[in-house]
Amino acid sequence: MVEILSPSNEHLTRANVWAYTSIPSVAEILLLSSTSIEGELWRRGADGAWPSQPQMLAAADPVRLESIGFAETLASFYRTTSLAA
Repeated sequence: MVEILSPSNEHLTRANVWAYTSIPSVAEILLLSSTSIEGELWRRGADGAWPSQPQMLAAADPVRLESIGFAETLASFYRTTSLAA
């Protein structure tokens, strides 16, 4: 699951994230900022529990979505945006 955080709806998006954690098939949730190159990665543990805090990501950090075998830097999500310039 990937969500975009924007200043105008951040509260609603974060509420959606907690709703997503109740879906058994959701293993990872990636929140991407719309105002800077940064993100939050929430990953369900082996015991099925969600962590109390996300993994915070900066531009050069690798994003590994283990549930789908995806690996790229966070900056790659922003390569066609004005933030990449």
